[in-house]
Amino acid sequence: MTNSVTHSVLRDDINIILRAALSAVDPANAVAAHARRVGPALHFSDGFSRDLNDVDRIVLLGLGKAAVPMAQAILPMIADKPVQAIIATKYGHSSGAESLRAAKHLTLIESAHPVPDENSIRAGNAVWDALGGLSEKSLVIACISGGASALVAAPLDGIRLGTLRAINTALLASGADIREMNTVRAAIDRLKGGGLVRRAVPAQVVGLVLSDVIGDPLDVIASGLTNDPSAKNILVGNNTQACQAAARAAQQLGYAPRIVTTALTGEARTRGREIAMSARSGQLNLLGHAPGAREALIFGGETTVTLRGAGKGGRNQELALAAAIELDGATGEVCVASFGTDGTDGPTDAAGAIALPDTLARARAIGQNASAALEANDSYPFFAALGDLILTGPTGTNVADVVVALRG
Repeated sequence: MTNSVTHSVLRDDINIILRAALSAVDPANAVAAHARRVGPALHFSDGFSRDLNDVDRIVLLGLGKAAVPMAQAILPMIADKPVQAIIATKYGHSSGAESLRAAKHLTLIESAHPVPDENSIRAGNAVWDALGGLSEKSLVIACISGGASALVAAPLDGIRLGTLRAINTALLASGADIREMNTVRAAIDRLKGGGLVRRAVPAQVVGLVLSDVIGDPLDVIASGLTNDPSAKNILVGNNTQACQAAARAAQQLGYAPRIVTTALTGEARTRGREIAMSARSGQLNLLGHAPGAREALIFGGETTVTLRGAGKGGRNQELALAAAIELDGATGEVCVASFGTDGTDGPTDAAGAIALPDTLARARAIGQNASAALEANDSYPFFAALGDLILTGPTGTNVADVVVALRG
């Protein structure tokens, strides 16, 4: 089999595995699995239920990159009641939101990620206002997903947008992990760190949470918007589910799969090099499979990037670029692909990228320098020139990243 045919097969397999991972964490399906309407009552998977005949007002919040599909799953269950809906999501992530018009009052705001903008403040103010003046008979259903930290901002008095943007930009460039960044964000915001729940008192708040953070800590996901002891929080989906689905898809394709970790962290370039080294040396065979067995290593989590240059890219593209450098000239059927499950990696329209043994050879042929691109954090134009970006468009979900290493 020629290299070009081999690489085409690997690309096809990666696409199948990617689609399986995304399908497993579809936000609408995830919410529907944890909430249902039976007669006048709304039942949740943790055993909590609420008689809607005893509810005077419902506030439906959809906050984050998966806000629209999550809210769409809940709205039909409550649409016969007075519902005020506030939906805040990333630019380009509100496709299909027309069905939310069933709410008696709907505010739909698209805002910026990962650095907040004017619309982020607008969204924060809308949420703050909607939660004011509620009663004990009021019910707040908060559909929370990753990205809400930037998409919804209600900074403390005296903190202007320019300062807020500068803080977020500095955090992103520092190499800080999501826990460290969101700890800072929560400390300077009225809604984060459980502030959303406190604002809604005395109303009951139910949080339906789609996790994009390793370990699913409620105080870190979306900067802990519903992290308060008085709130009911239900985890509806996470990275582990995506990795498990990826493993099942790989097995169906004839690979022997192994989920190495769902807690991948560290510098993207370092992890990319390490994963590629294992793939290149044939060290994927860690489970005693027969020699020559096709294998798949699957990693879930979220790496970080310390900015050194002024290039364009994201952590998944940077991981793939470092992997490509390590795979340069490797023999056999091997590849490493890294992608963000939300369909966007950093400030780009790509979910990630795929690295192959001939990536650098093809790059050299068109005058692209992989090492220079890596040092400049300029992975996006490098992979764009080769046609090796993973372009899914906004997926509607967000459960951190998945990295797949295949060896045939």
